Amino acid sequence: MNQEADGYVIASCAVGDLSTGEKARCLRLIAEGAAVNADSAARDFPRSAMIAVARKGGAVVGVASIKPIREDYAAGRAKKAGFTFDRHTPEFGYVAVDPSHRGNRLSSLMAEALVKDGSALFATTSDPRMKSALKGAGFVQRGIEWRGIRGDLISLWIRS
Repeated sequence: MNQEADGYVIASCAVGDLSTGEKARCLRLIAEGAAVNADSAARDFPRSAMIAVARKGGAVVGVASIKPIREDYAAGRAKKAGFTFDRHTPEFGYVAVDPSHRGNRLSSLMAEALVKDGSALFATTSDPRMKSALKGAGFVQRGIEWRGIRGDLISLWIRS
């Protein structure tokens, strides 16, 4: 699926559809975003169920993914939030946008591209912009917030 907005092209695809350079760019964006551990991203990003990439002038400026299913991780998030959901639910994650392209709704557009099929997903975040993008993509905040390892309040979001 390709979608154009304000000179940006948003495309959903498999990681394998990207060139080696585009994969490296996605991993740099994820690492620079500092919302997730760069080592786990390097390990898990190539196994993503699906990704959405934002491009401007052909260059990758944003990436979002549906992470591989991690049953124990999902169960742990459910426990922290005090909200039960199927631990086989894939996680929406790795949303990262180049700082010079933020404020153009790219997170929202990539989220919308990834949820088109209507599958159930979960996400966790402490970022107000990401919460807005998740809400716009049909996610609902569930359970209670908890303190992350950096001291920020993390919330669970579910899309049924």
